[in-house]
Parts: sequence; structure tokens; C-alpha cells
Amino acid sequence: MPSVIRTALCWHLVGSIAILLTIAFTEGAVCAQDTLWHTWRSGGILAMQEGRLGDAERLFIAAMEQAEKFGADDLRVAEAANDLAAVYATTGKSVEAELLFQRALLIAEHTLGADHPGVGAIIQNLGILYATQQRCQDAEPLLKRALEINWKQFGTEHTRTALTLKTLSSFYASQGQLAEAEQLIQKSLAILEAGQIKQGDPQMMATLEMFAAILRHTNREREAREAEQRLQAGEIVYQ
Repeated sequence: MPSVIRTALCWHLVGSIAILLTIAFTEGAVCAQDTLWHTWRSGGILAMQEGRLGDAERLFIAAMEQAEKFGADDLRVAEAANDLAAVYATTGKSVEAELLFQRALLIAEHTLGADHPGVGAIIQNLGILYATQQRCQDAEPLLKRALEINWKQFGTEHTRTALTLKTLSSFYASQGQLAEAEQLIQKSLAILEAGQIKQGDPQMMATLEMFAAILRHTNREREAREAEQRLQAGEIVYQ
């Protein structure tokens, strides 16, 4: 597979880190009364979503410093570490990102258990980081484990499962394993369509974009154009 195509597919993976940033601990790990920590973190998430990576880094560092006041193993430290690592992964600071993801994972696994959705989110982030570094033997088992956690916690028809399927599909596509990639992206798309995801939803659009790329690189130009027409129109087609 040409390097330019592999690079484009890697950016699909990096994009998944940013999405997971806001859903790492959806079951209430945030302490409501900790307004300062929450303010820093919320501001960092908004900056990340808007592409203001410098601001995001500054705010997440402030959130980390605040979180550490509650103890080195506090869940807020894990969240802040995951968030800051997401920024570093996006900006090419791979060493810093890996250390922070590993720190977040250690805390989360110890506190929440190995099968918690937040643990799965960090595992997926770390797997994505390894994939973008072409550390395939490290990346694949982590991405598969993240999918297993989502299957167990959310079931086979949840949008979180669909997102992880897309991420694993992107990984396989970047390695030239297009048959495996297509199978996974079709499952991801089917989940989103069955769930009647809103027209123009970012996850649906990213999934369609990935599907079109796989079709094109398996020499199915007509089907790829059809997927791209859906992408451009923001349509949801029910099969």
C-alpha cells in the first residue's frame, strides 16, 4: 500500500483519539463539586474539539496539576492523563503520550476493573498511538481488547461498539488487510444505520469516508462513489 494512503488512514486513527477524549469515564468518575478541575478539563476538551491544541495542552496540564492534589492514584489523574496524552498524540509527541496513556491505564484498571468502559477507552487510545507508530504487534491486541470490552459492556449494536469497529478497521486498512477492514467497517456502518443516527453525524460521516476509501482501494469505484455521495449529502441509507 502506498505510503500516502497509509498516512491518510493513520489520520483516521488519530481522529479516534480525539473522539474518545470526551467519553473515557462516562459512569460518573468526575467529582461534581470539584469545579476547578472540571473547569480546566471542560475547557481543554472544548479547545481540543475546536482544534486549539496549544490551549488544550495548557488547560489539561492545569487539570492534571489540580487532579494530583487529590492523590497520585485518583481517577481524576487518570482522566487528565488520558486527555493530555490525546493532545500529545495528535501533535506528534509520542513518547509523552505513551507515558501518560500508560499512567492513566494503570490507575483506571486498578480502580475501575479491567472491563470498565473507561479502561477500554484508554486501551483503544494506546492502541491507536502504537498503530500510528507502526508498532502493529503492540497495537492489534489492544484494539481487539477494546472491542471486546465494548461488546461486553454495551452490546453489539451500540455506537461505542461501532466506533471501535471503525478504529480496528482503519488499523487493518493501514496494514493492507483490506478484507478484514471491509468486514469491520460494514459492521460499524450497519450499527449506525440501525440506530438511525442523525443526518450529518460526525461518526457516521467518518465511517462512510473510511468505507469509501476501502472500496476505492479494492477497485470498486462505482460503490466508492455511491458512498461518497452519501457522505457529501449527509444521508443515511437504510439497507
